[in-house]
Amino acid sequence: MEFESGPVRPIALSPDGTRLFAVNTPNATLEIFNVTSTGISFASRVPVGLEPVAVAARNNTEVWVVNHLSDSVSVVTLSGTPHVTRTLLVGDEPRDIVFAGTANRAFITTAHRG
Repeated sequence: MEFESGPVRPIALSPDGTRLFAVNTPNATLEIFNVTSTGISFASRVPVGLEPVAVAARNNTEVWVVNHLSDSVSVVTLSGTPHVTRTLLVGDEPRDIVFAGTANRAFITTAHRG
């Protein structure tokens, strides 16, 4: 049996269009690619929580990854070597994330139980 969650929004582009982000659900990582006029190239891999299913760029220096089985969101900074700077526990089985306005507010969907 396999219990892997399907991706919700597995790919995001940085606001300035220079980086592409993709969740790698089986490996529990965020894959980061550089985008140029000649194509894309692999840049970095960042371990995140269990079963990442969605990614959203808050701005050009920060990306949030929704981890379905970890019930969390990994906040990844892109300054220097990309890495997780915070892990936010958000409730049961989060699925997606959007930022509102000037990215000062994040809205995260979770499963409703009971």
